[in-house]
Amino acid sequence: MSISWTEDQKKVIDTRERNLLVSAAAGSGKTAVLVERILTMITDETRPVDVDRLLITTFTKAAAGEMKERIGKALQKRLEEEPGNTWIQRQEALVSRAQITTIHGFCLYVIRNYFHTIGLNPSFRIADEGEMRLLKQDTVDELLEEAHKEGRPEFIRFAESYGSGNRGNGIAELILKLYEYAVASPQPVRWLTSCAAMYQMPEGASWKDFAGADAMLAELRTAAGDCRRQIQRALAIAGAPFGPQAYEEALRGDMELLEELMECASVEAYEELVTKIRFQRLPSRRSKAMADADDTLCGQVMDIRNGVKDALKGLVKQYFSLPGETAMEQMCRTAEHVQIYTELTLRFLERLNEKKRKKNILDFTDQEHLALQILTREEDGELVPSETADLFADYFAEIMVDEYQDSNLVQEAILNSICASRKGRENRFMVGDVKQSIYRFRQAEPGLFLEKYRRYESGEEGMRIDLHQNFRSRETVLAPVNEVFGRIMCRELGGIDYDDAAALKAGAVYPEQDGCQAELLLLSREEWEELHRECSWTKPEAEARLIAARIRRMLQTEQVTENGELRPVRPGDMVILLRTMSGWSETFVRVLQEEGIPASAQSREGYFETLEVETVLSYLRTLDNPTQDIPLAAAMHGMLGGFSSGELAEIKAAYPEQSFAKACAGYREDGPDEGLRGRLKEFYGQMERYRELAACTSIHELLWQILTETGYLDEVRAMPAGRQRLANVEMLLKKAQDYEKISYHGLFHFVRYIERLQKYSVDFGEADISGQSGEAVRIMSTHHSKGLEFPIVFAAGLGKSFNRQESRDKAVLHSRYGIGLDYVDLEQRMRRPTLLKQLIRRQNLLDDLGEELRILYVAMTRAKEKLILTGMAKEKLLAEEGASDDEKLLFLQLSGADSCLSWILSGMDREGSSIRREQVSLEELIKQAVGRQVKKVLTRDELDEIILFRARDEKLYEQVDQCLSWNYAWDTGKKTKQKYSVTELKKLRMQEESDSSEELYPESDIVPLIPRFVEKTEEKGGAARGTVYHTIMECMDLGTAPEPAQVDAELQRLAEEGRITKEDLQVVRPADFQVFLQTPLARRMREAGERGELFREQPFVIGLPGSEFPDADPEETVLVQGIIDAFFYEDGEAVVVDYKTDRVSRAEELAERYHAQLEYYDQALRMLTGKKVKERLIYSFKLGKVIGI
Repeated sequence: MSISWTEDQKKVIDTRERNLLVSAAAGSGKTAVLVERILTMITDETRPVDVDRLLITTFTKAAAGEMKERIGKALQKRLEEEPGNTWIQRQEALVSRAQITTIHGFCLYVIRNYFHTIGLNPSFRIADEGEMRLLKQDTVDELLEEAHKEGRPEFIRFAESYGSGNRGNGIAELILKLYEYAVASPQPVRWLTSCAAMYQMPEGASWKDFAGADAMLAELRTAAGDCRRQIQRALAIAGAPFGPQAYEEALRGDMELLEELMECASVEAYEELVTKIRFQRLPSRRSKAMADADDTLCGQVMDIRNGVKDALKGLVKQYFSLPGETAMEQMCRTAEHVQIYTELTLRFLERLNEKKRKKNILDFTDQEHLALQILTREEDGELVPSETADLFADYFAEIMVDEYQDSNLVQEAILNSICASRKGRENRFMVGDVKQSIYRFRQAEPGLFLEKYRRYESGEEGMRIDLHQNFRSRETVLAPVNEVFGRIMCRELGGIDYDDAAALKAGAVYPEQDGCQAELLLLSREEWEELHRECSWTKPEAEARLIAARIRRMLQTEQVTENGELRPVRPGDMVILLRTMSGWSETFVRVLQEEGIPASAQSREGYFETLEVETVLSYLRTLDNPTQDIPLAAAMHGMLGGFSSGELAEIKAAYPEQSFAKACAGYREDGPDEGLRGRLKEFYGQMERYRELAACTSIHELLWQILTETGYLDEVRAMPAGRQRLANVEMLLKKAQDYEKISYHGLFHFVRYIERLQKYSVDFGEADISGQSGEAVRIMSTHHSKGLEFPIVFAAGLGKSFNRQESRDKAVLHSRYGIGLDYVDLEQRMRRPTLLKQLIRRQNLLDDLGEELRILYVAMTRAKEKLILTGMAKEKLLAEEGASDDEKLLFLQLSGADSCLSWILSGMDREGSSIRREQVSLEELIKQAVGRQVKKVLTRDELDEIILFRARDEKLYEQVDQCLSWNYAWDTGKKTKQKYSVTELKKLRMQEESDSSEELYPESDIVPLIPRFVEKTEEKGGAARGTVYHTIMECMDLGTAPEPAQVDAELQRLAEEGRITKEDLQVVRPADFQVFLQTPLARRMREAGERGELFREQPFVIGLPGSEFPDADPEETVLVQGIIDAFFYEDGEAVVVDYKTDRVSRAEELAERYHAQLEYYDQALRMLTGKKVKERLIYSFKLGKVIGI
């Protein structure tokens, strides 16, 4: 049957000799169009092209293989119709050697054929990812060791400013992070050099010298424009019937101010205006002019106006908290640190390349950069095509790039070098959809697509064709996508305006049926917080239960289309898409399976955490180094050792002062239990034999011998889910085999190899034993689903907050603006983000939000017939009513969202939405789950038979009787506590002491009486305030000068780093910390910290005899847990410190109240450290003094 192409699709297929950009929306059939274009080019009757003269690059090997297969089948079909056509026969023969590949495949082709032009050894191999992790870590460690030995003052200052600890730990991670960004540039050395130049400003620099001034000004103007639109809304409300018309004068004044901000020609002008802006005061509601005004409308106007004020205050705080001159001066002072940072990274880049050439290995970045080195040469700092590139430009009739929106800058430079545009022949064909660009974490640059999207619109430099007709989904799926994204996707966030031209048009034909409307199923966060202790469901589990309930209803009553006919829904028709699999996919699989719904997850996580793999890895770590306590205990307790927890405890108890490894060695020689001693000797004997083998045997052979001789494989196979577990162990054997091919060898390096993979989350996921998911609900990440389609899609976890951890990093990076570092004053012990860091943070935030927006678009466009969105949110967000008419959400509103659910709820139509919204009762879900659980145990019919009719199954009756009459053997033990916190023990001691004397009415904390009309925020209680003070004392730099400005700066730093919140600062008295920093105790703690002998917020758990506690079994050990605020060593003895914020008037009160607590701290420290405690001190913030106990 011939395909009927649309007019736009025909244009794509038939257009020749033009640089062509095809913007192909989801489900528009771009792959079919691309294949048809290729076929028409190679079978053209007038100007046919050999298929091997087309360069066709796709994003994955699977996609390239599928495209090659499609072309081959089409040519075979053509040959069946024209068996004597020699040209088609030639093309069929050429398909196998045609360049239909990934961009890395093409790069390897270039390198293997032209290696001699750059002096590369042709016998290179592609390095394993784990091998590269090891090599990078070894190289950076070697580099930093040399830098420390050199001892350059600039490096020492850099390490002290941005590292942690005495050796500047953390610098290696900073270098590796910058390296990854640098190699995403076509010219890494030039990019790194330009990063350093960003901070090199002339003396007396101003805003015009700041490289990011234009980007800042554009954002500031956009914000002012958004605020102006908000004030326009407020004016419309004020002018409505019963609106606060008396507000109009002030609102028009606001409009004028905002219009001035929008028209500012420079950042200086904007700064001067916004920092001095003053809003007119609104008339009082009690004035005569407001007599007829509706209170609700007044409140709406005031809320809008307050939002505008807050937005402008936020901009001032972000960019103008310091005068421009001061900000530029701090940039200049940070230039030295940036210079050292880039120099270290350049040296690392050079050293790593040397090591790779010496080992004759290439990684993924090498494939791109070496191909670019072959295809270009540098002239006056710019890349120009080489003679080799000219050969390719002459040879390829057309260069076709699929998924162009996911290209990076290096790949673009490669393709530019071989295109024929410079020779007057346009031969580039690019197809993609910027709305589906979701690989920013791989340095994908959607800006490349957007730049051509706008430039080709006029048709002068190239031609753009848009494909927006969707042949995948029902109208009931497309309507919600258009409804929501028409309001939330804009040029500033997402890269493109989602207007009528960009909206999806339905092109698929489905049988009519009810129940296809998209759904939004919501859970209340507050209800979950109220009930989760009762049901023990986590948030992902609650959402999984919600989805399971909906799936059960669908399986009973709903239908999907197959071959044009409706049939009942099956589990295999459904997919659950998650933004992140970690912590979610395992929960969803478990819950669905518990609910009787088959489910499987396609995950690349969790492999190293499986019991069977972790047991083997612990054993290998022990073989490598038997003195490591934790791996040794894990190996002994696991299946390879076979020791019970009690036996391990018995061994350690015999030598309580020794490490576990030394305790095992001692027990092996003269332990009291002969049987246990013999098993230990046998375990160590076996281990010694394997250690000897490790010196002369490959890791794969060693591992195989361990697994077979110990019977481990048989044990694993016999465990629950044994088939899966066995496949996981066999995968470890395969990784050991792969390890043998890399440049590292031996057990020590294999253990490091695995640890690197774990540290950098290079996981493999559990071994796949299912082949295809078959008739099971599939659970996968949105990234994995790209390019796929499913009859029914659940987009889950939409209430999960966006990850903004990267903005808190010491160094933030951007491809255009370079490096953002903090300004650090080591003398004043002060740190604050530089202006460039603030700008990069903001740009990265917007880029990340744009990525999240596009990921949501991909998730919602995977569905063919039914789309269901799920999430949990707070009641305040659930109360969002949506938007009216064609109202677009403001940029400030979009950029302030913290979850996809915020966008969806704000972007839905207030009335007549295409999405059916339902808030589901969590309590009802719990009842249903309990009901199903009870039904599994005993059905109602069985109960009726037993109770009503007395006809009973004796075996079943015995089972029920046994369950109902069972008693816990140690029932009395339930009434005694086996674990206390220090606080509980303190209260018990105080109670005991008070029992022996008269007890007066206890004095309560003084609570100030604040009239409700004065009180605006709820004041933190004593306990909450104490928690804030303890957090500050845990994180505060004790070298902070006891001056108001320095203490304020330190508190602000803690707030910016997320240690405390802005609200916490409201309950803190900076003067309390000024007083503390002036005490001899602060000096002693600071000196101990410099020696590395200060420990803060130290948790402990100790065991004490039950005889010391009321109502405890005297023969049992009772656990005592607590956290010591601080302790330090002086002259080989310990000093313990406890902070108190209690409102007391006398030091004796604190001494009486807390002496028991300090005694337990004393006892814990002596047991844990073996050192004498010479002083027990309380520092009272209320009294501002140190109290000895």
